[in-house]
Parts: sequence; structure tokens; C-alpha cells
Amino acid sequence: MNGQERKQEGTLKLFGGLRAKAGQAEFSVAAATVGEALAQLCANNVDLQDAIFDGGRLRPHVRVMVNGHDTELLDGLETPVRKGDQIAVFPPIAGG
Repeated sequence: MNGQERKQEGTLKLFGGLRAKAGQAEFSVAAATVGEALAQLCANNVDLQDAIFDGGRLRPHVRVMVNGHDTELLDGLETPVRKGDQIAVFPPIAGG
């Protein structure tokens, strides 16, 4: 099986300031992993890439969820994407 065959289609949703940087809230992605999906999303948007990543790693306090489960508790950026998955990316949120 090659990498192309492992790619699955899912939906990636952005929230907060990430949505504004991307210019839209929702994207269709075909990726094998969450990291690959995020790399596709950021490929042509340096501002968005800088908001999500720091030196190739997910920025602290950026939350990525797959079907409501925090990827930090799964396999991080290596979490597999399966057909129909909903990937949600949340920027840091502060308040009180």
C-alpha cells in the first residue's frame, strides 16, 4: 500500500482567529494523518502556519480535536485521519 492509498477524506474546521487568517472556516482534506492535513492547510498561508506551528511542532495551547477527542491524548500529529473524520483546530483562548 502506498501513501496515496492511505489518505482519507475528512473535514477540517478552524475556530477563532485561525478562521480569519484562513479566510474561511471549513476545508475538505485528504490526508493520512492530522499533521499532514494541517500541513496541507498551511502550505500557502504563512500567517496560518505561524499561528498553528512553532518550528514544525504544534504551538502550545493550540488544540486539535478529531471527532471530539484531543489529539494530545491520541497520537498527536500522527493521529490517523479516517474517512469522514471531523478535525477541529482551536487557537489559544484566554479570559476570565
